[in-house]
Parts: sequence; C-alpha cells; structure tokens
Amino acid sequence: MSGNDSINRRQFLEKSSLLAAAATAVGGARTAGAQVNNSAAVSTKPVRLGFIGVGIRGTLLMEAAAGIAGVEIKAAADCYKGHLDRAQELITPVPSVTGDYREILARADVDAVAIATPDHWHLRMTQEALAAGKHVYVEKPMTHRWEDGEAFISAVEKSGKVAQVGSQYMSMGCAQKAADLIKSGQLGQVTLVEGKIHRNTPTGAWYYPIPPDASPATVDWKSFLGSAPPHDFDLRRVFQWRLFWDYSGGLPTDLFVHLITATHQLMGTQEPESVFSLGDIYHWKNYREVPDQMTSMVKYPEGFVLRLTSTAINGHPGPLLTFYGTEGTLEYNGDSFKHFYEPRSESFGYSTHSWPKATVDEFRKRMNLSDRLTPLDGPAAAEPVEYKSSDEDSTRAHVRNWVEAIRTGGKPIEDVRFGHHAALVGHMCNLSYKAGKPVRWNKATRKVEV
Repeated sequence: MSGNDSINRRQFLEKSSLLAAAATAVGGARTAGAQVNNSAAVSTKPVRLGFIGVGIRGTLLMEAAAGIAGVEIKAAADCYKGHLDRAQELITPVPSVTGDYREILARADVDAVAIATPDHWHLRMTQEALAAGKHVYVEKPMTHRWEDGEAFISAVEKSGKVAQVGSQYMSMGCAQKAADLIKSGQLGQVTLVEGKIHRNTPTGAWYYPIPPDASPATVDWKSFLGSAPPHDFDLRRVFQWRLFWDYSGGLPTDLFVHLITATHQLMGTQEPESVFSLGDIYHWKNYREVPDQMTSMVKYPEGFVLRLTSTAINGHPGPLLTFYGTEGTLEYNGDSFKHFYEPRSESFGYSTHSWPKATVDEFRKRMNLSDRLTPLDGPAAAEPVEYKSSDEDSTRAHVRNWVEAIRTGGKPIEDVRFGHHAALVGHMCNLSYKAGKPVRWNKATRKVEV
C-alpha cells in the first residue's frame, strides 16, 4: 500500500465518522444557531408591534408574530380596506387600523414596525420608522434599486435600532448545520452551486385574484403609488404588483433572493464578482412586464459560481439548492438536507483501452488496480445522510429572532448589510438581462458596472 493510499483510507474513515455523527444528530439537540430561532424564547418582555402593509405576506408575518410570547400587535396600515378588515378578524385583541402608515409611526405605544409593502416603498418607510424611534423588520428584497442599499445601512447605523431584513431562509432549521458541514470541508472544494424555484400556476406567476369589493372606494390609489411614476387607476397593479417594474424586481428579487440569501449564508460570502442573465416572457404574454423565466450565472471571488433558474411554466420538484464539491454533494431545502459523500473515484479502463494487454497488466500492478482497473484501496462512497429539522416555521423563527434582538439589544440574524448584498445580486441579474451582457460589482467603489 502506498503512502497516498494510506492517507485516502484515513480520510475516508474520518469522513465516515463525521457522517455517523451527523446521522446521530437527527432528532437530537438543535445547534446553537437554531436555538436562537426556536420556540424557547429568552425573554417575554413585551414588544409592541405595528404592521405596515398587511397583504399576503404582511398577514403571514402578523400571524407569526401573534404566536410569540410577549408580542402585542397594536396597529395595522394598508391602502386596501379589505386587508385591514381581515387583520381585525385574525388578531386578538383587535388592533387599530389605518390607511395612513404615518399614524402608526406617531404612536407612542408601538416599539417596532414590520414593513411588507411593495418594494418601492421599503426605503422611505424604513427611514421614517427609524427616525421615529422604531425598530424595523423590512421584507425582502430590502431594496427596489441597488443604489438604495447604502441609504438603508446609513439610516440603521444612525438610529441604533434593530433592523431585520425579512428573508426567512436565514432562519431555516437546517441552515446552521448545513453551513457547518460545508465549512468543515466535508464537501471538499465547492465550485458550483445550483439554485432553482419553479412554479406552474397563475398565482405562482403572480396573477393573484383581485377582491370583488376592490374599487376606488376601498383602495387608496395615491397611497399605493407613493413615489412610483403616475399611472391611471389599475387594480392589477395593486394586487399583482410583482408583475410591474415600477414596484418590483420580478423573479430575481422575489424568488432568486431566497436562493442568494441561503447561498451567502451557507458559503460564508456576501458580495458577487459578476452576473450574466438570460430570460424573457415566454408563456404569460399579457400585461406583465417582468420575465416569466430567467437564468442567471453569478461568479463569486471566493471561487465558485451560483447558477440560478426560475420558470413560471413548470413546477417540477427538486432541491432548492445543490452544492457540488470535490468530495461530495449537498441537496438543501432549508428545513432538510441530504449529504452525499462522493470521493473522487478513478477507472483507467477507458484511457488504457488502446494500450497493449501486457502494458495494461504492468500498469495495473504498479498502480495497485483491480481487474476493472480501479484502485483497490481507494475511498468508497457512503450512503447519503439526511437531516430534517424539527424547529418551528421559518417565518415565525425569523420574526422571533428580530423580537429577541429588540428585547436583548442584540444583533438580528439578517442585518441590512447582508440584506443589501442579497438584493444586490438580484438587481444585477435584472441589469444584465436588460443590457444583454454581463455586469460587474466593483467592491472598491461599491458600484455596479454595466
């Protein structure tokens, strides 16, 4: 046996021990990172919340917060009366409601606000909330334009308040364990990460139904538009706003941002090097403006590429993210993952087929190969190890993390700098798509170069 063969065997045994330890962890104690977000809250000091924007996502955030001990939901604001009526149906004690979010910011009995409005409102509302002395939870994507990222960071740093960016993938039950596995080197060198989110329904393509009672009498059009370009009253823009560039960044900032956030978290990185995208409106050819399919390649200075794909014409299931390394593969879904130990294996049959038999026989002896021309003492693949989290729902975990940071004066799991960089990659995907060429991030100047 050669020295290299001994090292391979030792490495294999060590990896097998790590795999066994991972398997033992299933159903066992949660990691320290997960404990921050699970139901064992460290304090029940009252935190009084207001919600700005209680549409689809805002309502889910409000319900998640209502299940956290010590949280009091004081008020909700929205430009559609039906959303406010629903908030009062769902929450007990019944919160106050208003069509003007500034009324919530002026309330002395509100400590913090959650902002779940269309993207074009995020910066202004965050700045005003922080200036009013409120802690802030702002839904992903944090920014509507990449240029706004530094303004978010400056406002938070000046305020001293806790600001959480709302990408719940940061609080997935398996996130910390998967990140630790990658950091340990068990995958070897990871050079490719593949992420995908596919859907095949009209609502999945953002053609959300419009409430039968929606009209100029129940929808405040002016409040919806805000700083967006003027436009005639259009209920599709209010309830299907993700279809329009004025209020949304489409697939990259709504869906890719989940994959980007998780990749940054698990790979321990934040800033990209360059991005190239291709996409179009292939199927949903009506009034939508944003593509219904896009594929982007993101290059990182750490030495790997993230390939992102989303389509609204096929819903085939599969892992959200797949990490490909020289020693294995990780299929990651947030609340579960599967680790495949796949060491490099070699077979010389193909490459020596053109040699004389005697030469092949001599080569086999020198290289200690089997009759099939594979190493006799090389590392062997192992059965995949699957881990499933028993932690709480990731949305509630993410809101809980923010609430506990407010209570303790700690840091949130997703601060605005992290949120800026996650959204930045999404914006770069759109810029590349529109320009038809790669775009680069200049880390020194903090600017996108198109």
